[in-house]
Amino acid sequence: MDQPAKLQLLTRQSGEAGFEIHHIDSDQAYLGYRPRRVERETWEITAQPQSPDGRRNFILKNLRQDRYLLIDEREAFLWERFDGGHCVEEIAGACQERFGDFTAAQIRPVLAKLSEAGLLVERENLALQQSLARNQENLWVIGINSAAKYWRRLAFTLPNADRLCGAIYRCGGFVLFHPVTLVMTLAIAVLAGVAALHLSPRAKQFTQMLSATPWRSTAIILTSLLAVSMMHVTVHALACKAYGRRVRELGFFLLQGVLPTFYADVTDIFMSTRKARVVVDLAGPLVELFWGSVAFLAAYQTGPGLAQAFLFGIGVVLWEGALINLYPFNFLEMDGYNIVADLLAMPTLRQQALALAPELHRRLLHPRSLTKSEWIQIGYLLLCAVSVLIYLIAHLDFLLGLLPSWK
Repeated sequence: MDQPAKLQLLTRQSGEAGFEIHHIDSDQAYLGYRPRRVERETWEITAQPQSPDGRRNFILKNLRQDRYLLIDEREAFLWERFDGGHCVEEIAGACQERFGDFTAAQIRPVLAKLSEAGLLVERENLALQQSLARNQENLWVIGINSAAKYWRRLAFTLPNADRLCGAIYRCGGFVLFHPVTLVMTLAIAVLAGVAALHLSPRAKQFTQMLSATPWRSTAIILTSLLAVSMMHVTVHALACKAYGRRVRELGFFLLQGVLPTFYADVTDIFMSTRKARVVVDLAGPLVELFWGSVAFLAAYQTGPGLAQAFLFGIGVVLWEGALINLYPFNFLEMDGYNIVADLLAMPTLRQQALALAPELHRRLLHPRSLTKSEWIQIGYLLLCAVSVLIYLIAHLDFLLGLLPSWK
């Protein structure tokens, strides 16, 4: 059997010229290690609502580096004991007494996760070691730097995003989050729905008119989508400010190097309540709903012609965008998914469901072994699969209607 790794220490008594070598097993050194978290004023922890299984997660925030970490109850228990006064062996014993089956080896990945997030005092030494290791691979350094330069040309971040959003909120943005505003938005949407139904018999004629000028139609609709998308993320950010949390970033990048995408980093809302997170998630799609409604009403008031076709087309695209954004079962982590995940207190629902999928056929052979959370994950997978199938069928039929020659 392989011998355990050892640490070699050189020691010398005062007044002596020679050194003595002492060997310490690495396992022994690990068990005696006393992990210490960073200073109390540099981190914040917030408990999340309980999941259907009664479990509770926590969001641990590094205030100095502005980083967030999702941890479970066991990891939170360990975090509280990483005070530099308890060794790994003592911490493992306390965790075993609290949670049952637990070993000191299970603390290693938790330490790695916390160290990576900059939440342990040893972070600086680790960063230095990683930097030295990276610099040994010069080709990798050159490649990464080149890729980073190329990426920076495709993306930008708005400086002082939190200060800017705070100013917009104070100078009238707060009106967007008054209950009267929500009622008015829904009332306008109802009227727009009536207008859309009135215009729907002419939908095929509108499509033909737009198809006659494809480049102009594409440019106008794409410009409208980009403008509304920018307002979408801005309202997300303002909703975050409505609850007194910080907007980390506002920016733009090309998704997959092709699709123009605006984004708002409102991760700090996880340090607030579940209601706050739901409001932030809901605020963005309401922008598409509102402007889509305005487009339908404008089309209804406009006389027959190309302008009416453009307005009707923009309304359809924006309303469909709002629906896709709000619908949670499409395998994408969009606003509707985030709302469901927050209401269920399962922030990693999609990841857990996709991880369960490969072994689902085996697990279903023993349904009694499935937990409540796993049944929810199975339901999520089933609804996503059915929804995507229906969406594809509906749009294939639409394309066939546009191109009769396919029939």
